Amino acid sequence: MFGSFFNTSHVDTFAALVVRELVKGLPPQQLDTQSKQAEKTRTRIDDRIRSHAQQLVNNHQLNIYQKAKLGSQLQDGLLAAGYPKTFSKSFTYDVVRLVALASTQTHPKK
Repeated sequence: MFGSFFNTSHVDTFAALVVRELVKGLPPQQLDTQSKQAEKTRTRIDDRIRSHAQQLVNNHQLNIYQKAKLGSQLQDGLLAAGYPKTFSKSFTYDVVRLVALASTQTHPKK
C-alpha cells in the first residue's frame, strides 16, 4: 500500500514531458515574443499540456505527495532549461493546479 504512495515515476515522466514540450515550442529566449504566431504556439502548447495532464490523471490517481513532487520536478526542470525563476514558479503553479483540478473531476471524493 505505501509502496505506491511514494512511487513518482509517472509524475517524473509527466514533468519531463511538459518541460520538453515547452522547450521545443517556446524556448526561454522566445518567452517575451509578442506575435500572432507566438500566440498560436502558446495555445498549441497549452492544449498539449492539458491533454497530457488529462492522460496522467486518467491513468493514475495522484496523492498529495505525488502532486508536490510534480511541482518540484517541474520547477527544477524549467530552471535547468534556462527559464526565469518567476516564470518557472508561475508556470509550475498553473500546471499543478491544472492537474489537481483534472484529478478532482476524474476521481471525485466519495
